[in-house]
Amino acid sequence: MKNSNKRKSKKVIVTGGAGFIGSNLVARLIEKGHQVAIIDNLSSGRKENIHPKATFYKADVRDKSISKIFEKENPQAVFHLAAYPLVDKAFKGPFKTIETNVMGTVNVLEICRKRANLETIVVISSDKAYGKSKKLPYQEHFPLKGDHPYDVSKSAADLIAQTYFSTYHLPIAITRFSNVYGPGDLNFSRIVPGAIQAAMENKELLIRSDGKMIRGYTYVKDIADGCIKLMENKEKVSGQAFNFACENIFSVLDVVKKVEKILGTKINYKILNIANNEIPKQYLDWTKAKKVLNWQPMTTFEEGIKETFDWIKSNSRVA
Repeated sequence: MKNSNKRKSKKVIVTGGAGFIGSNLVARLIEKGHQVAIIDNLSSGRKENIHPKATFYKADVRDKSISKIFEKENPQAVFHLAAYPLVDKAFKGPFKTIETNVMGTVNVLEICRKRANLETIVVISSDKAYGKSKKLPYQEHFPLKGDHPYDVSKSAADLIAQTYFSTYHLPIAITRFSNVYGPGDLNFSRIVPGAIQAAMENKELLIRSDGKMIRGYTYVKDIADGCIKLMENKEKVSGQAFNFACENIFSVLDVVKKVEKILGTKINYKILNIANNEIPKQYLDWTKAKKVLNWQPMTTFEEGIKETFDWIKSNSRVA
């Protein structure tokens, strides 16, 4: 059995591996026996999220010198998650958002293009790459039409990844997520950790939107498993995009009410209605992932909220 695990073990680089989703992916990869190196500049990632069994490099994906990390680690698989991740900050800082999300992706893919032994490159996109489509749920063949800084940066990076597959034949697969929640996220401006913090500390929850925006909410460990399935099914996925999502389709106020019920407490909230450039209604069709990868979300919203609550309770002191 040990020999079998050793044969399956891969050397993997995860950019953004100290971030919320990246750190969960790293933990799952290591649990499956893979050797993982993390590249993260810790601008939004956290030192506390770095897995003790991973090799860590503090570096920016825009920096060409990260090619030396690739040379040293000689990965077989790359997961590119590093990005400027927040819509509201992107609105205030479009240059940094576009430079990081677009040129950071170009830099990583250029380094990959010059390497011969890569088996899989998974580029993490977003449901925001689709822009404001009126047809729901979003499917993988829909056009990518982001029209505001964060959205267009994800559309552009997604299209660039497709270009590197079609032009240079890199073994690229693309993922597009719905909203992700779970352990590892201490960004309390997001509705799930924000609602949990408000419940824990009996403080007022400030809701930036009008509370009516509708999204799908997928548990982070289910997302991590989906990403790994792309690596494990490389022959089936090259050049393709896959939505990862779930049936938890809620408005912001629905999330607040559900968190109240699950945690058995009242959450006081205030609707600010100051959100900029938010898409009113957005959720994804994940039929393709189910058919091709045999992937489906395994965690109920109640289970996910309870695990997230336990994690925040244990870790919020280090935020």
